[in-house]
Amino acid sequence: MNKITIYSSLPYWLQNIAVSLHGYKLKRQRFNDDFYKILDFLNSTHGWSKEQIRSYKEEHTFKILEQAYNHCPYYRKKYTDVGLSPSDFKQLGDLQKFPILTKEEIRENWLGLVADNIPRKELIRFNTSGSTGKALDFYWTKYSAAYYWAVDQRYKNRFGFTLGKACVNFSGRPIVPISTSKPPYWRYDRVLNRYFINMHQLNEVKIRDIVNWINSKSIEMFIGYPSIMAAFANELTNVKMALDFPPKHIFTGAEKLYENQKNILQAVFKGVQIHELYSFSEQAAIATHCTHSVYHEDFEIGHMELDLAVPVENGVQGEILATGFANLGMPFIRYQNGDTAVFSDRECGCGLHSQIIEDIVGRNEDYIVTPEGLHIQRLDYIFKDTWEIKECQVAQKVSGEMILRIVRRNSYSVATEKKLLVNISQWISPTIKVKFEYVDEIPRTKAGKFKAVVSELKK
Repeated sequence: MNKITIYSSLPYWLQNIAVSLHGYKLKRQRFNDDFYKILDFLNSTHGWSKEQIRSYKEEHTFKILEQAYNHCPYYRKKYTDVGLSPSDFKQLGDLQKFPILTKEEIRENWLGLVADNIPRKELIRFNTSGSTGKALDFYWTKYSAAYYWAVDQRYKNRFGFTLGKACVNFSGRPIVPISTSKPPYWRYDRVLNRYFINMHQLNEVKIRDIVNWINSKSIEMFIGYPSIMAAFANELTNVKMALDFPPKHIFTGAEKLYENQKNILQAVFKGVQIHELYSFSEQAAIATHCTHSVYHEDFEIGHMELDLAVPVENGVQGEILATGFANLGMPFIRYQNGDTAVFSDRECGCGLHSQIIEDIVGRNEDYIVTPEGLHIQRLDYIFKDTWEIKECQVAQKVSGEMILRIVRRNSYSVATEKKLLVNISQWISPTIKVKFEYVDEIPRTKAGKFKAVVSELKK
């Protein structure tokens, strides 16, 4: 039995203990002495001028180039092959001389990207397969993990979401098992004071119990996937119920917040303020909303630039390249994550002078519809630990059925199929029909882009 199966078999009170123990682990990893020192520094940079920001970026870009060149074999070869070294970097514009780092490079050479001067005990290994089914392994350092969460906390502090304040977390993970058929339809992390609700519990049958429970708590902060919180708001409308004490703040992440989702959240939760954060697991850069609801680059943790930028109505648009400053264990320099953004040179009235990002254009994948009527956008979970898959595209032609178009590696077997079916049952739906199609390659769009989800449903 895997961990999810074991967890799902526990009584709910033991699941609460398991969730709290995980919270304790996260607290030790994230909120340590480094975290508080970094947070103090971050609080001191408010109001820095553009010149101060540029100087900071140039200093830390040079440092990360030196670290990568001197201690990461792949970077040294990569730069030497094109006749470059850190000495070729004099100012921020010089970064464009250095080649882009792609996800495929990381997959094929990731051990060569690990620094030889960082003790292994300081490294935290992560992997993400993404919706493509392609595994991506990388390391954080303990310090970079603390840095990431310090940036995240500074952002939340702007709106009164201090560390340890109660929140409801709308999660895509089955923290409340899909099979749960009676209350409670929530789980509690006592250590970090977080209540979890799953997307799988948000239906007409269960929503009344969830609403009554939230009303008993008067929690001001909601956090999670925008698609799940929007689903919650829609269900409230469907059953003609309302929260006695609607949230004052909603913090979104992991997905793009679409205008229709924002509209339903604001319509159902009167007076709510909605805040957005943009980041990615590799920790190369972060952008967060200011008090004027404008994205600003959190320049302290990394530098964002646009590749092949073209003018648009409200700025310039291009593909994001990120250079991280905090992770010395596995540097990401000019890392291409596949998202596009719009940069603007305008000034913001919030007092921050860091790069304004008018829009994150990426993450525009289609969703699939489950037999339960749920719209699922995040599909990366189903590919967890499926290293035998080279690439996969999820397609849907009829509601309640999904097609997996898979490019297999030589190690692919029937066991992989079974693992996928288990993951789909646990993460997506226990009743959805799954069809497998094995192909030699997955067609790209006319622009050469890979599309992870293809839906032919009328929407």
